[in-house]
Amino acid sequence: MGGSIVYLPQAGANPGVTKNRAFGATVAVQRGDTAVMYALDVFTTDPTAITAAEGMEISYEKQDSVLAGHTNTLAEAIGDELTYNWIRGVKPAAARATTVEFLPAARMIPTSGASTAVNSEDGQTGTRKAMTYKEVQAMQAKFNKDNVNKNERYAMLESFMYQEFIDSLSANQMAAFAGSADLANGIVGKFAGFTFLERSSVLTLTTEGVFRLPGEARGATDNLASIFWQKDSVTKALGDTKIFQDFDNPLYYGDLQSGLVKMGGRCAREDWKGLGLIVQAATA
Repeated sequence: MGGSIVYLPQAGANPGVTKNRAFGATVAVQRGDTAVMYALDVFTTDPTAITAAEGMEISYEKQDSVLAGHTNTLAEAIGDELTYNWIRGVKPAAARATTVEFLPAARMIPTSGASTAVNSEDGQTGTRKAMTYKEVQAMQAKFNKDNVNKNERYAMLESFMYQEFIDSLSANQMAAFAGSADLANGIVGKFAGFTFLERSSVLTLTTEGVFRLPGEARGATDNLASIFWQKDSVTKALGDTKIFQDFDNPLYYGDLQSGLVKMGGRCAREDWKGLGLIVQAATA
């Protein structure tokens, strides 16, 4: 993958329509197009050394295990970064400057279920309102109102929010949801026009609505979020994973392995339509 910046043209306003226009020339206007952009970041793993002594002693193929560790770690890191990149927008500004903005609060739907204890694994404390199927239906209505394409809509739910969603379904809803799963391709089900995916970590916001950086420690009062999108409303650029290998290195008395991949992404639309979050709500 070559350059480091991707520009996405944004179409200006559509032309107006006049019914029974009077004869004669009318005024032509030029469409004012703009652009948004995103950078391609370079992700690298820390090198791993496999000494010649290990090669003579271990009883399994450590080389393959180490390589898998590098590729899997890069894939996990990219997954964390991509959802963050989608809710963070960069636009060109005057004098070659840029402006940064985040998904607006109007694109977020709070959970509305019963007060539920949070999971301590995420560093949270206390209770939050559980996620229910009603928030998903509200997201569907929001996408419909925005005239977002009804095909290829997706949802990526954080693991515990996904379990809360499952618990809210009726027996008939659950049967239909489970029947639409395609686990071989990572699809856990379909509901309200969205194809559902599940992940251990998606996004986190502080009580002030500030997004936590990928990998940043969560606070006790932070709220988890699950992300919803339509395929054409988001974009990404991902290069091939490059594995570096230095065999028989004289300084380390063995082999060195590391990996690199280039990736970037953002919401493809300046108006953020076709992208939304369901965010945990605090209880009274």
